[in-house]
Amino acid sequence: MVLSDSERAMLQSWVRRRSSAQSLALRLRIVLESAEGHAIAEVARRLSITTGHRPGLSPAFPGTSAGRFV
Repeated sequence: MVLSDSERAMLQSWVRRRSSAQSLALRLRIVLESAEGHAIAEVARRLSITTGHRPGLSPAFPGTSAGRFV
């Protein structure tokens, strides 16, 4: 995934906003990490995403979130 500088800046500002929902902020972090070139498993590890402890998240959650942005 490739992000322009303006897209990256916009996503980073949304992540830092206090008013952003935590679920949205997590999805944005996933997109930003994926754009850095990290594999989905690495993104999940870096963001401490564990499907066993977070009800409703599938094992493909990081990849799904990154794909929604594209």
